[in-house]
Amino acid sequence: MFNVNKQYEKMYSTEQTLIQFKNINKTYDSFEVIKSLSFEVKKNDIVGILGPSGVGKSTILKLIAGLEKPTSGMLINNTHKVGYVFQEPRLLPWRTTLENVMLPLSMSGINKKESKDKAMFFLEKMGLGGFENYFPTQLSGGMLQRVSLSRAFALEPDLLLLDEPFSALDLRLKSVMETMLKELLEENPIPVLYVSHSPDEVVLFANRIFMMFAGGVIEELPVSEDDDFKEFLKDAFLI
Repeated sequence: MFNVNKQYEKMYSTEQTLIQFKNINKTYDSFEVIKSLSFEVKKNDIVGILGPSGVGKSTILKLIAGLEKPTSGMLINNTHKVGYVFQEPRLLPWRTTLENVMLPLSMSGINKKESKDKAMFFLEKMGLGGFENYFPTQLSGGMLQRVSLSRAFALEPDLLLLDEPFSALDLRLKSVMETMLKELLEENPIPVLYVSHSPDEVVLFANRIFMMFAGGVIEELPVSEDDDFKEFLKDAFLI
């Protein structure tokens, strides 16, 4: 049986801190989503945050990306570029696949040729070569998420934020996408903050795993790929 209290120790002291939450609180009207949240993401981390819906997982990502501001507390952000893949594709319908991937590159000052080359490189990596001139309405849901991932990786971010990116996909397509993402991360190692309510997803990618409960209570767990650990996580969230 998996033992949550077993000894667990990792040395991160020599690694650069990218993100640090210090007693962060976030309130919407009178509803307190996050309370006194403290944790950090370091340079070589692939962090998975597990928790049921409504505990504030997505809010953490929005705070890091600057889409929301903390109500109180200190958020230290040492990133320059952040890639963000949402639960649903957020592509501009009047732009082609290639143009959607190129857009953040052009906005960051990269010239057109380099932007196009980078965009095409990652589109081809995601199996979308030949679809660069298609519009979002002409693509399937899985293809749209591959465009979103291509856009995030092409930016060469300091940190990649993944907000349950495969939750809307069927099991077969989800498995294919997980394999593609794993290969991309192996070839292009970047820090990741991955939030999900699926233990199998998080265990596949993360070298650090946090369990999050209502009110922003967070607990780091030892990383393990064994079945006892997965069963423990499933039981914890009634999945």
